[in-house]
Amino acid sequence: MAKKRSRGHVFVETDGQVFLVRERGKYRFPRADEGLPFRTDPNGIMDFGEDRVLKRTPRLDHHPEEWIGRDSVFERTDIDPLVKRAIYTTMIRCVSEVILSKGPRVLMVKAVRGFSKGYWNIPGGFMDYGEGPEAGAKREAMEEIGTEVALDGLLNVYVSGFPGKPAYTLGFVYKGHLKSDRLRLKADEIEDAAWFTVDKGLTLTRNPFAKWGLVDFFLQSPESRRALRVKRHGLSEGAKGIDQPTVFLDRDGVINRGRPGYVRTPDHFEFLPGAIAGMRLFQEHGWRLVIVTNQDASGWKLVPERQLTRIHDRMLASLGKNDIRISEIYHCPHHVLSDCACRKPRPGMLLAAARDLGVRPRTAWMVGDKPIDVQTGRAFGCRVAWVGPKAWRRRFAAEVRPWSPDVVADSLFAAASAIIRDSDERVVERFPRTRTTSAANSKSG
Repeated sequence: MAKKRSRGHVFVETDGQVFLVRERGKYRFPRADEGLPFRTDPNGIMDFGEDRVLKRTPRLDHHPEEWIGRDSVFERTDIDPLVKRAIYTTMIRCVSEVILSKGPRVLMVKAVRGFSKGYWNIPGGFMDYGEGPEAGAKREAMEEIGTEVALDGLLNVYVSGFPGKPAYTLGFVYKGHLKSDRLRLKADEIEDAAWFTVDKGLTLTRNPFAKWGLVDFFLQSPESRRALRVKRHGLSEGAKGIDQPTVFLDRDGVINRGRPGYVRTPDHFEFLPGAIAGMRLFQEHGWRLVIVTNQDASGWKLVPERQLTRIHDRMLASLGKNDIRISEIYHCPHHVLSDCACRKPRPGMLLAAARDLGVRPRTAWMVGDKPIDVQTGRAFGCRVAWVGPKAWRRRFAAEVRPWSPDVVADSLFAAASAIIRDSDERVVERFPRTRTTSAANSKSG
């Protein structure tokens, strides 16, 4: 049965005034196929199932007093219900949370209800009517863990949507400490509380504010930065930490062919079709390239670290001939049974890049071919692309599905094209549909 096509509507607002069309005694949004008497710029999309509302900002040289004020629509009976629903959705929700720390560890709580049910989170929640964010963070923490907290300052303020909801939420995240170690958990809300290192905590939460706050806490905490030890090639020595668009690239299966018995010598290293072209495309559009790779072969002593360095030197030499610069290569030298911070899906290598290079989750993508790559990007709080041949993707589709990759592609070049196109459009959907792109137009790497 064919899927019913969404109806398109245009939501134009400026200075609290909304442009509506009168029809049969009712005011409604203009339909997407109707012309507007002024130019507009895109400002997001609200998906209400059968109705798709395109939020747009008008280009006007005056204040349109003749339009309808948004605050008056709810008390009027001549306003289409979709207009009321869309305006209600634009009303920002506010949460206030706090990262409580002891040295490099942070306190997290496991929720028994709400958005974070079954997951760990940082203490906090929705602010009450008329309540400031500092008071909200203290009150919510007190309610959840049963002890007073002291706030040590604001980490950051974030904005995010949530899966399946077209609304946005404003999040205030503070750093602080407990006034007492005695916890009395709120039984109907919190199942457990425990202290975790940042890399571990990032894998346990699904809250984007908690993820971004944990990364910012890590960057501001000398103890956390010192505690994270990650192997790197040394390309970033002396580099300045600059926040610029960054793509994290897995190595085997994304840049080069994997092989039975691992890539164990420089001669084993073979670029995949589209890999060099994809990296070039990123670089030409101002993206920084960082490689993050698990190296089980080193963990099992099959490839000594000196040999791994030779393999990467050969790769870098080939990329240099193509004028492609890699900012750093991070690798995990531990085997699959290791409980280390750097082995994906733990995001230790991505945290190291945040520390060394100034990478921030909200301006980064992770590109990988394995489910753990997608999981790692999600743990760090960035967007993710899953690449590989269709047969490979069918094999691992069930494992990847819970992590909802933003882009699915046949090759690195195809993924790069989709990511750059997404960035250049400047139209951020509240929760973009997954894009599947073909490698048919990929250039050979």
